[in-house]
Formats: sequence, structure tokens, C-alpha cells
Amino acid sequence: MSGITDSPFRLIAKSFGAAVVYTELISVDGIVRNNFKTLRLLQFSKKERPIGIQLFGSDPDIFGEAASIVEKYKPDMIDINFGCPSKKVVRRGGGAALLKNLDKMRKIVRAVVSHTSIPISGKIRSGWSESHLVAVDAAQLLEEEGACAITVHARTKSMGFEGHADWDIIGHVKNAVTIPVIGNGDVNTPENAKKMLNETNCDLIMIGRGALGKPWIFNQVNRYLENGISIDSPSYQKRIKVCLKHYRLAMQSCGEERGVKEMRKLVGWYLKGMPGSHQVKSDIFTMTSSREVENRLQLYEKQLRTHA
Repeated sequence: MSGITDSPFRLIAKSFGAAVVYTELISVDGIVRNNFKTLRLLQFSKKERPIGIQLFGSDPDIFGEAASIVEKYKPDMIDINFGCPSKKVVRRGGGAALLKNLDKMRKIVRAVVSHTSIPISGKIRSGWSESHLVAVDAAQLLEEEGACAITVHARTKSMGFEGHADWDIIGHVKNAVTIPVIGNGDVNTPENAKKMLNETNCDLIMIGRGALGKPWIFNQVNRYLENGISIDSPSYQKRIKVCLKHYRLAMQSCGEERGVKEMRKLVGWYLKGMPGSHQVKSDIFTMTSSREVENRLQLYEKQLRTHA
């Protein structure tokens, strides 16, 4: 997820049982231009393995050149994004825009496969719109060109993240290819995860927005799929502790100034639905130092404990 799945987020997800993590969307154009900010996004730690580097762009030749550069970072896989509905990405011909140009999609996959020995996967959506569903055709060409796995987000580009994901599409793709199919879309509970597996016969599940502010969902899903046991979500106090841990990782990764700004996003996720959280979020939004932020969260945690 662009702007979200940075190293701190990935480390938190791994600590709660995520089997595989992916980088943010990374521009192949930025990689080839040797853009400093772009190249920083390629970096990861050993604790984040197995990890996939997720690329987007529109030019097959640039994709191939970028793949050669990415190989030097030794990720466990390269994931090509053909599903991002962001206007900024689509306007440049990348992400979901390629669902309207399967010939170019094929050339991109072929270019990447021919320029690296790292396993390649692709992420697609159901199609551009309800009248232009191409998931099965896209999945088949990905397999034909050497992809090792396919992730299917069961919404169209036109839907964005609205409405309900049509899991039937995932099942159709699973029936059409022999490589692993990863289901994605509307998995936000352990019960939903099992339901997707049962209804689509997909091999794996990808959880994205369902993990925002609740990374423990990975452990909950793992346990539920293993033995049917439901694990309660953490208490409010424990949620705050995880939020603080995430915040400290962000501080280590990007420094105090940016880390404090990052916290404004984190509290929106972690404190959602908690009593009195609106005032806490408002307070943190005006803060400029890490000490202020930590003190405010610790005070909030104490207040919750006192009134429990």
C-alpha cells in the first residue's frame, strides 16, 4: 500500500505473524533515474524477510532495467502492480491502467522475467470496470510469461475501495491457472479469511487495509485457520503500547520531525473507536516533539486503566 507499508509497518506486521510482507509501491522510473528517495524505498532488514519489492510503471524497457537494479538488493520476490487505482499512478499509465492494455502487461512481465532470476508475481484487479472484467485473461498471461504467483483484488478499478469485493472472480482465476493464487479484498476478520479460502479455493490470503491499526489480525487469522480458535483483540492499553512501538520504529527509520507527523496517521488507525480518542488525536496533531507525543499517549493509557 503506497505510503503505508514502509519498514516500520512491515516489522510490526511480521511481529504479529504476517508470513510475507511487501514494500510500498516503487516507481521503476525513479529506480532507473537513480532517484535517492526512490532507492531508499528498496531497502529492508533481514527481519522483514521474506519480502517482495512492489514495482509500478508503464514502460516495459524501463521495467526490465529496473528489475536488474532491484536484483542487487536481493529481495525474495518482485511483485508487479497492475491493480493500484490511484489517480496519480493510473494517469501515468501504471497500476490498474494496464488492465486496459493486456498486450503491454504481457511485455512488462516478459521484460522483468528476462532481466532477473528473482521470482516474479503480479497483482491485478477484477478489471477496469464491471463491463471490462479481465482478471482471468490477465492471470493467464502472467502465468504464460513466467510469473510464479498472482494476487487478485476482487474489485474493479472503477470501484476503488468502495462496495463489496466479488470473491467469485478469485475463484474463476484459481480455476484458470496452475500457479498459486492469492485472494485479496474485504478480509478483516479471521472468519472472513476462512470464508474466502473455502469459497474461492485460493492458496493464500493477502490482508491490506484490514491490518491498519490492528496488525494482530495476522495472528488471529493464523490461529483460527489452524485450529478454529478465536483470539480476542488486545485491550485498549495494549493497543496503545503497540502504537507506541510502531511510532518508535518510525522515529528510528525517518527521524523525529517526520516521525511525529507519521504519528498523526498512526493514532488514527490504532485509536479508532476507543473512548476519548478524538481529543487525543486532536492534541497529537498539534505536537512537534516526540516527548510530547509519548507523554500524551502514556497519559491516555493511564486514564483508560484508571477508568477500566
